[in-house]
This record gives sequence, structure tokens and C-alpha cells, in this order.
Amino acid sequence: MIPKAIVALSAISLLANPVRGSPIALQHQPQIPLVADKKGLSSDAVIQDTRPSSGKHNVVALDSSKKKLHGRFIHISDIHPDPWYVTKGRLSTQCHRKKPKREKEKGGYWGTAQSEDCDSPMPLVNLVMEWLEKEWADKVDFVIWTGDSARHDNDHLLPRSPDEIYELNRQTVARMDAIFVPRGVPVVPTMGNNDLYPHNIMFHGPNKVTNEYLSIWKNHIPFPSYQVFHRGAYFSREIIPNHLAAISLNTIYFYDSNKAVDGCPPHTEDPGTLQLDWLEVQLDMFRSRKMQVWIMGHVPPTMGNYYQDCYLAYAKLALRFQDTIVGHLFGHMNVDYFFWIDAHELHHPPNNRTDPPSGHLPRNSDNELVSAKGKPRYSLAETLLHDFRSLPPAKKPPKGSEQDRIHLDDYAIVNVGPSVVPAFQPSIRVFTYNVTQFGELPEPGDGDDDGDDDDDDGDDDDDDEDLIDEFSPNEVFTDEEWYAHYDEELTAPPPPDGGKKKKGSKRHHGHDHRRPPGKIDCTRRKNRDKDECVFKKPRYASKFSPSRMNTLWSPLGYTQFYLPDLDTSNVTSPPTFEVEYMTYPVDQLAGEEDWPVPRHLLPPSIRNLTKSSLAKRVRSDDDPDDEFTPYEMNDLTIPSWIKLARKMGQKKKLFGKFKSFMYMGGEEP
Repeated sequence: MIPKAIVALSAISLLANPVRGSPIALQHQPQIPLVADKKGLSSDAVIQDTRPSSGKHNVVALDSSKKKLHGRFIHISDIHPDPWYVTKGRLSTQCHRKKPKREKEKGGYWGTAQSEDCDSPMPLVNLVMEWLEKEWADKVDFVIWTGDSARHDNDHLLPRSPDEIYELNRQTVARMDAIFVPRGVPVVPTMGNNDLYPHNIMFHGPNKVTNEYLSIWKNHIPFPSYQVFHRGAYFSREIIPNHLAAISLNTIYFYDSNKAVDGCPPHTEDPGTLQLDWLEVQLDMFRSRKMQVWIMGHVPPTMGNYYQDCYLAYAKLALRFQDTIVGHLFGHMNVDYFFWIDAHELHHPPNNRTDPPSGHLPRNSDNELVSAKGKPRYSLAETLLHDFRSLPPAKKPPKGSEQDRIHLDDYAIVNVGPSVVPAFQPSIRVFTYNVTQFGELPEPGDGDDDGDDDDDDGDDDDDDEDLIDEFSPNEVFTDEEWYAHYDEELTAPPPPDGGKKKKGSKRHHGHDHRRPPGKIDCTRRKNRDKDECVFKKPRYASKFSPSRMNTLWSPLGYTQFYLPDLDTSNVTSPPTFEVEYMTYPVDQLAGEEDWPVPRHLLPPSIRNLTKSSLAKRVRSDDDPDDEFTPYEMNDLTIPSWIKLARKMGQKKKLFGKFKSFMYMGGEEP
């Protein structure tokens, strides 16, 4: 049944200006309320501002350039608020209706964990917002918000409309504004594929979409960016003026599900091509000002997500400006993982091949390669494991080998954050970054303006020594096994036909390093400087940049918070955020300081640790705190991520924890 009530928009708005236009009664669809009105509308259907009324509507930005830096920021993604969510609604109805009653699976008051059927009920969204305000609003410097602030269009009996999508975005933005803008905390939003009608589809601007979101995000888009935003809904913003910026991309123009674009063909007026041209100009400008940049978007940059030309162009910019880009943050996938862009895939693109390397193919319980009828389905976790195990060696290769060691200027790390919508468990990340040397060190980029790749390209491998870790003999591959595995991927045959596998994704997100016949192998040491293996435009990479060495603006670590007790909570006993895991070494968390994580938010097993007790013990995988700190990363620079990837490619137990974190204890869909 479709809800019968048609509720007009409340005249009260959390936005600085009232909602434009008069309420429209939509056929077959009630209007989305902004706040509870005088008629007693249930608060379960709205995003509320629970602060005292005296402070509700004064959304006035403070001068962020004069704020004390905390060295923390939030990454939040995929909220997907659903005002039609009904407690005990059946999953087959997307939790919108309580029939058929014979179905046992139904939604809880706070949401439905480990289910992709239902979106976020408004009580869950309000709970998240209240937690952000209570715990973090006065402890962070900025917020990265990677899109999807409307429900999915997955209920044919209750279709979405553009008005509903815009209104849900207005509500969510208004709540974020009320929390962060008065405190001078920049919030940087981005476009999600479900923030559009129809979803995934967006034409070149200016258009209705760019006009609406310019109005909705007006507190967060600098005036000089208005013209560019009208054209394509992307922009840049200085989050720490003159030092650190965020570039918010509209990845819908790169996404291969958007059939309204041509896929970034070079030298055209395609909106994806124009955005990439703009991105290059922005990166060049920020680099000339010796600033650092976070790049953010909704859909992560993989060959499985993007049109090929879009992916290749983005990847080249990511590597060309490695000394300027401090990191890449995305959402969309609803799972928690990282991957990298590497140069070797860019020299010989796969020409839209649909047959990935054999190491990426799905396997059954007997480890046999299988593929679905028509298109295969791929395990994201197994794809990542294959990539982890295929990294070039950290040390110099054995004497006489033509294979090259790893070169870190060939890599860019991409972090994909989990979602608030409980596809698995509602989650939020809080990052820390280096601000201790603010004003004391030379700005990154000094001396790198000659246009050359100034990393170590000779025989000196000091740059990569930190990538080498010690393992017991039965945990580590020999040099010969590393090279055999790496070469096997380069010559992998096409996948076999036949077989069937239900789980996994139709999209293949891993790397493909196979080279076409007749092309030279750019991974060989002797070929590294040949024209075919060199970028046509200047590359800027330095092992002293914040993405490569822990220095000013480098990301240091993050804590992932989640709501593990969603299903067992009720109206009177709400769920509480807990630490799922942290990337930091445990010794950084012991002691009395509230850094990097406030002590009252730490798990008891870590909160009670002291530095003296840590000094007396020998760390083992059975320590209780290992549950929360399995990675023990000193920072989140490229060398640290590569080192972790190499560990997980070698240690089954560690990769098992990584996979568990990916799906918050659930199973891969």
C-alpha cells in the first residue's frame, strides 16, 4: 500500500533561507516533510535539529583560517535517508510496508543491518547526526562527505521524484550545516549516483540538477566556483586557506552507468573530458601555490566503474601530481577497503577487454575457476588479494633478472569509506593528519618545478627499505615465487566459459597488467625510460612529499566507528557507536592523552593500557587489543599502504581480518 497522507512542507527550515517555491502535491507520492509540523507528524519521518531553538537558524560561518587546528577530519558517505521506512516493514518491500505478513525478515526501528534491501530510517540518521555533534563537532577541522543523501529507487510501488531527492538533500545538508558551519568547520559535499533522477544519469550542465545543488550546497561552494559548478557540479575549496584544499569531483560523468555522456574521449566537449581538463588546471594551480590537495568523489576510480578513457585520464593525473595529492577518498561501494592506481596499467590499456587476468576470476570451494553464464561475477576480496600478492618486490631483484623492483612514484592510494546506510553496519571514519609542524617546515613542492620525476630511479633502493618486513619462513614468498607469480599475471590466458557463481560483483575492479602482443614490458628495468613507458606530460613525485613521508599534512591514521548492535536495539535502548578497528600502533593509543582517539571512545582493553605495561610485554597475534589494532601503521603514506598490502598478501590471518572489516563481520554479497 502507498501511504495516503500528503503532508505539506513545514514553513520552518534549518537552511539560512526558506525553501523556495510552494509545496507540490505529487500524484501517488506524499511530500517529504522537512521538520515535524504542528499537526503532530511523527519525528521518525524527518531529520531533526534537536538543539535549543535559540540557536537553530543562525547558520553563520566562522573564519576557518583563524581556527586552531585539531589534526582530525571526518569522512562520511552514503547516508541514504528514507522517510518511507516503516519499523517491521518487510525486506521485500524495502521496509516500506508491513505486508506480506508471512515474511519473517523485517526491519528494525534503527535500521536493518547486513541487508541491501532497506535504506536508513530517519531515527538512524538523527542518531548519527547527534553523535557527530556531541563527539566531533568541536574536535575536527573539516568534513569530507562523499554523496548519496537520498534513498535508492528500488521500490516500484513508491518511485522517487526529483522533488523528493532534492528535499532529502536539503534536510541532510541543513542538519550538517547546523552542526558544523557555526563552528567554522568546512563541509565538502559531492554528487552521488542516487542524488539524481533518474539515478546514474546526468547530462552536461548548466541544467536543473546543477542549479538545485548550487542552491542546496551554497554554504559550501566558494563564489569563484559558481560558474564551473553550474557547468558540471564539481568544485574545489580551500579547507585550510593557502595550505590544504579539497577537490570535489562529479564522478557521475566518469561512471559507465551514465549513458548520457560519451566516456571522456580526448579533445572533446564531453562533460567528463571537460572535468578532467579542469582538474588538471586545478592541480597545477594548487601545486604552483605549494598547497596539498585531497581529491574526493562518490564512485571510486577503477576500470570496473569508469569508462576506460575516464579512468586512464584520472589515473594519469593522480600519478603526475603525486607530490600535490595527499590522498583520494571515495564512497559508493558500501564496503571498507583500499586499493591503488599504478602506472603499469596505463602504458598498455586493456582496450575494454572483458576477460580479466586469471588471478581475478571467481573461484569455487575447490579453488577452481568459474564464471557465470554470459558475464562472470567477481569477488572483490579475492580481487584485492590477487593485487596485494602481485606487487613487485621491494628489494632489488636477483642478479640477472630483468624484472624491476617497486617504484613508489608509480602508485597512488585510494581509500573507499564505508556507508551510514546499514548495507552491513552503519559506519563513519575519523582521520588524523599531521599538523604538528605547521609553519615550521618548507612547503612541499620546493625544488620540484623542473617537470621531472625526481624520485630515485637508479639502483639506490633506500626509498623502499621500509616496505620490507620480517616474517617467519612459512609465511613469506621466496624471491623466485614473487617473480613467478608476477609474471604469471602478465601472460594469463583468457578465462574459460561455463560454470556459475551467484555471489560477487559483475564489475571487475582489479588491475590488468597484461600487455598486447608486440608491446614492450614496462615493468622490466631496462624498459623503464623508453618512450613507450614514459608519460607524455611532466610527472611530479618526491619521496619528501606528504603522500610519501610523514610530514606536514600527511594522513596519520583513522578510527572506524560503527553501530554493531543495530538489530538488538529498540526505541528505548538506542545503539551506540563503538570502535571497529584503528590503523594506529597500539602504543600510540596507550596513556592519558586524548590523541589520536578520545580516551572515552576507546575499547576498554585499550583504554586501560599504559605505556609501562606495553613496554614489559611481547606483542603477539593473540593479544586482546590486536582485535582493534591489527595493522599498526605509523601513518597513511603510500609506503605504509604498500607495506600493509604486502603483509596481507603474505599473511592469511591478517587478510582474514581485512576481509572481515570490509563487510563489518558479514558476508560478501
